[in-house]
Amino acid sequence: MTNTLKRCFLFAAFVGAPIAIYAQSVDTIVEVPTTADRSALIEIPTVQNPNGSSANNIPMAGEYKSTKNVVEQQKETCWNWYADVGYWTEYNFRGTDLTPNSDGSVFINADVSRWGFTLGAFVVHQFGTARAPGFSSSEGGGGGAGGFGNFGNIPFIFPETIQDRFNEIDVFLQYSREIGPVNVTIGDIGFFIDRRAQTFVHLPVDFILGPPTFGIGSAGTYGPFRTVGDEQFDRVFIRLATNRIPYIEPWLTYYQTVYSEGQDYFHHKAFKLGPNPNLYYVFYNAFERSPESYGGYLEGRLRGHFPIGEWVDVNPFGVISYSFGDRSEPVTNPANFAEVIRGRPLRGFNVAQVGLELPIHLLHVVGTSDGRCAPPDLRVNLVPFATYSYHISDPTPGTDRNEWWGGAKIAVTF
Repeated sequence: MTNTLKRCFLFAAFVGAPIAIYAQSVDTIVEVPTTADRSALIEIPTVQNPNGSSANNIPMAGEYKSTKNVVEQQKETCWNWYADVGYWTEYNFRGTDLTPNSDGSVFINADVSRWGFTLGAFVVHQFGTARAPGFSSSEGGGGGAGGFGNFGNIPFIFPETIQDRFNEIDVFLQYSREIGPVNVTIGDIGFFIDRRAQTFVHLPVDFILGPPTFGIGSAGTYGPFRTVGDEQFDRVFIRLATNRIPYIEPWLTYYQTVYSEGQDYFHHKAFKLGPNPNLYYVFYNAFERSPESYGGYLEGRLRGHFPIGEWVDVNPFGVISYSFGDRSEPVTNPANFAEVIRGRPLRGFNVAQVGLELPIHLLHVVGTSDGRCAPPDLRVNLVPFATYSYHISDPTPGTDRNEWWGGAKIAVTF
């Protein structure tokens, strides 16, 4: 956690230093928001683009926000900066709750844009302890996300994964270009997950399952067993969007995993369960990272932006997604013990979501510039948001089929 916070502070210093240097060279004027020139501060992970421009939209952890409204000025805007910090009740990433039953999490993200390129980073830190009734708490695509402990519809083991540390840092680079009415964006996102978790197995009664070589055990709670820990992913993406529809902007994005690595463990060892030396239980082929880790994910979004007076915007949105093996799903009738532990790669519709964001304009500071660059245009918004999620496929352990979550953030464009 200390290392993660240090990285956050270093990144904040990296982003903040150029802003501070640039700000020293101009005179500023404080204004109240107006309907003619309002901010566009949206999302991570559930917020929208208020200005209807797709050129400044960037993904964060597979989601999106908008960098800023571009104010028409005689001088060119040399750099666009964005930063926000906030809290949400759960970190729900593409329909999967990565911090289930925890105290929520805090997130920070920042980026800078120039010449159509955008470079940025996103950081999230879990509060409290997360618990999931499964063999891991990871997202699909990382392996080990499926399995409820059922075999032939007969419950015989009840796993629980306790996650007491979760930190994620995402770094991305993208390039956007308008081609006629369509804005095309290509990019790459690197995901770095620092996780500390352990799995326990609860056996409610004594049981014998199959021949002795497969596994027998006595009632009790066993563990901790190793589970999915640190993970690293790299995903490339392409997005098509248009801003030609008033107040509404559609997105279509495809993500493809090109690198997947992490602490997914092989369990071929027989663990003793109970005082009798002949009673044991085999964790068989659990958490093996397979070629299914390199799946794809298609996401469609509709985003709206409706100014209400001078101080508030209403930004609704809707999402639906389809997994090409990028997610995992539990198996009702597993064919083998590996499916009990891991589940199966999902090929089908994953999740549908609707939500609302309400940017409240707190501050607008306009400066003057003697150089070739346009004067600074600082905007500060308070942005509460809420999302409803319906899991179309069977949700992974720790994720509810129907759930609400929300939070708020302070967002700044410059």
